[in-house]
Amino acid sequence: MDTKDNNIHAGHRQRMRERVQKLGIENLPDHEVLEFLLYPFIPLKDTNAIAHELIERAGGSLDKVFDSSIALLMSVKNMTRNAALFLTSMPQILKTYQLRKLGEKPMLDTIAHAVDYFRILLSDLTQEKMYLVIVNSKGKLVDKCEIGDSTSQECTLNVKSFIARTTNSGADNIFIAHNHPSGDPSPSMADYDFTRWLVSLCEIMGLKLVDHIVIADEGYYSFNEHGDLKQYKDVYRDYVKFATAMDKFRM
Repeated sequence: MDTKDNNIHAGHRQRMRERVQKLGIENLPDHEVLEFLLYPFIPLKDTNAIAHELIERAGGSLDKVFDSSIALLMSVKNMTRNAALFLTSMPQILKTYQLRKLGEKPMLDTIAHAVDYFRILLSDLTQEKMYLVIVNSKGKLVDKCEIGDSTSQECTLNVKSFIARTTNSGADNIFIAHNHPSGDPSPSMADYDFTRWLVSLCEIMGLKLVDHIVIADEGYYSFNEHGDLKQYKDVYRDYVKFATAMDKFRM
């Protein structure tokens, strides 16, 4: 690229920077957002053309570029590995930003606040993951950890980790949340059975299960809001009554 071309592109980039500052990057079309993001990584090429091709190959939108593989992005002419690494890191960068903004110990004092938190924590996952979040009596987060053993289709609780984490936390109010990569938040039969069992486990351990929340692209499902947790308490209560009655007939 000769000096004249450099000057043309330098002028274009300065005008783009001014547009971003004036309009806000959220008001630019996808290809211009991507063009702007590529400036630091591709200083001597026309990133507008690169941006158009990236979007086309990724499937037509900016988010699909971010969700693509490094190999796919590197197949576009004039792309650099540093640029591809940066773009594919964007979902995690944005997720980290959102979690940091909530603070290290956010308040999960309502179901709505908990759903907002879990939407961020479980965003952009292709496999099911389950998280345990422990809160104090006021709803402030005390501890959190990934607590499930996952496959691409389902997630099951690691009981040893669950017991160890809750026992050492000093708090006794918990949330359980997992994601449905399919996009549909509707619980499966396994989810209902698991939650029924979990309510009993928590009562045995002296814990309060505040909610089990399923997060998906199409919404969420709260076992608390749907009244399931209240209903499931009867399972353990009936078991205790039955066990007490059976004691009378023991020799």
